[in-house]
Amino acid sequence: MKEFATDREALDYLSARIAAEAARENVPFSEVERKMLYFSETDWTLPDIAAVNVKFNRDYDENEYERKISGLVRKIEADHHGHDPEAEQTWDAAVEKLSDGDRYLLVLLDPSLSEPKSGRPPHDILKLWLAGFCIVLGLFAFIALGNWLFGPKFSVVANWFFEDRERFGLIVICVVLIWFVGPKLKDVLKVFLNRQ
Repeated sequence: MKEFATDREALDYLSARIAAEAARENVPFSEVERKMLYFSETDWTLPDIAAVNVKFNRDYDENEYERKISGLVRKIEADHHGHDPEAEQTWDAAVEKLSDGDRYLLVLLDPSLSEPKSGRPPHDILKLWLAGFCIVLGLFAFIALGNWLFGPKFSVVANWFFEDRERFGLIVICVVLIWFVGPKLKDVLKVFLNRQ
């Protein structure tokens, strides 16, 4: 296991490993992206980091970059785990050396960054729309079946929903508002309640 005397040695090791993993995975990894691994507002960093940071903020998407680096880190750690204990210990020693400082790289080592920001699976919204469509279709099927089985008695309930256009429009508007505004309203209420 390699020992790291300075933060720079640890940063050089970790950035070299991440760059090597990017090359191995054929993931584009620019010099600006590599230098951003050294970013810190309070601890030692590269002399040109201010200019690098300006260029990074102008030309790169921070969330995409964080997911990319976190994904590369997960692959490095998976390769080490149980396969190369010495490399795993060296990686951990480098991270430990930096752990007392204020470093952007420590944020990038967080495993949750490689997951989508919404916390939902990629096709989850499609499933929600399909479920909503099936519910609406099921409602119409239920009304049609009720009319077929019970005739005019059931039509009274169905007509209450559909005969009066204003009432039906109001119901549709309420459902749409609840669907789209409901989750945002919950966040607004949470912020409001936390202030008190």
